[in-house]
Amino acid sequence: MTYLHSIFQPKDMALTLAMDQVIRRRRTRKILGSLQTPAPIPHGFREQVEEAVRVAGWAPFHYPANRIHHQQGLDSCVPWRFYALDQNACLALAHCLLEKTPANISEGATIIRMLAAAGSVVLATWLPEPKTTELAMHMNEEHLAAAAAAVQNLLLASEARDIQSYWSSGGVLASSECFKLCGIPATQKLLGAVFMFPSPEDSSMEAVDGKLRNRRGPPDSWSTWITLDKQETNA
Repeated sequence: MTYLHSIFQPKDMALTLAMDQVIRRRRTRKILGSLQTPAPIPHGFREQVEEAVRVAGWAPFHYPANRIHHQQGLDSCVPWRFYALDQNACLALAHCLLEKTPANISEGATIIRMLAAAGSVVLATWLPEPKTTELAMHMNEEHLAAAAAAVQNLLLASEARDIQSYWSSGGVLASSECFKLCGIPATQKLLGAVFMFPSPEDSSMEAVDGKLRNRRGPPDSWSTWITLDKQETNA
């Protein structure tokens, strides 16, 4: 090994390779089931989700959340909140959506079928500033970025635990009716609903992969090195 190799060699190559593998292996995947035959959930699945949520919380954030968002028991300064539903809550939510929302959702709707297949759903919200000043708008951009980083952490932590995931923009789950059902304050904004599925063992379950995974292109189609002339920087 050369001197340069010893400088740039990661301290823990196994950890580096494992992290790279998790990032590359993660994929968007919907699992579609039926309320008539809910998915079998393996023992310890909820505990795995709880561990993934704890790890996700190590995302970076720039500004603390405004104190108007502090609730009893949910008073962290991070600008996001995670509301986790286990399978029973997912099934109850599906039935409530069928009965109480004006969207005329049927049991065959994708959102209902995903709730039937999920072992857990994490409703991830971000916490906007109450004012509309230029500074508040800037802080909101930072809050949103931080919450997105936390969600990405959740996706990767789930993948590392062999939990398949789907980041939904929310749809009906972002509605005021759903917020009321789940006890989410109206002052928060839904960033996404992260569906978490065990590996489908039942042949009645349908798996649908994301359509854009292989269309992102090679790195040189979305990244570049910037070069600056030293004379220009001193001008």
